[in-house]
Amino acid sequence: MGLNNKKIVYFAGAIRGERIMEKIIKDIVAYIKNLGLQVLTEHVGADDPIASFADKIGKTKKDLTAEDIEEQDIQWLNQATHVIAEISGASTGTGREIEYARTKGDFGKVPAIILCLYQIEREFYASPMIRGMSNNRYPNIIIKSYIDINQAKEIINEFLNK
Repeated sequence: MGLNNKKIVYFAGAIRGERIMEKIIKDIVAYIKNLGLQVLTEHVGADDPIASFADKIGKTKKDLTAEDIEEQDIQWLNQATHVIAEISGASTGTGREIEYARTKGDFGKVPAIILCLYQIEREFYASPMIRGMSNNRYPNIIIKSYIDINQAKEIINEFLNK
C-alpha cells in the first residue's frame, strides 16, 4: 500500500503514568510526522503533554476536565486508521485506547490497525494483557519489541507500509 496522507495516526503512550520513555515517545512522534503523516495526538510527545492537549482543543490546562480528555480522545480514535502505542511504561489510558481501537470497527467506526511497541529491556513493565494479544486471535493488532529507537522506527515504517 505504501505511505500516503490517507493514513491517520493516533499515537498512544504514557502521559500521567510512567513517563520513563519520554525521549523515545518524542522521537517516535517526530518520526511519524516526518513521514508526512497526520498524528492526531502529537501532544503525547510534547514537553508538557497535558498543556499541549488543552491548547489543541482551545482550553487551558487548569480548565481541562477528565471528560474533555475522554471525549476528544474517542473522537480522535474514531478518525484513526492506524494506532501506534508505546507500552513500555505503565499507563491505564493507553490500555483503554488500545482496546477501544481494537473493537471500534465492530461498531461501525473506521477500523484501525494497531501496533504496540515495547522496549525489550522493559518487557516486564509492558502489560501481559497487551503483550498476550496474539495476531491469530486479534488480527488488527501487532505486538513488537525493539532494542533501540532505530529498530522502533524500522518496525513503525514496516507497519505503516502494509
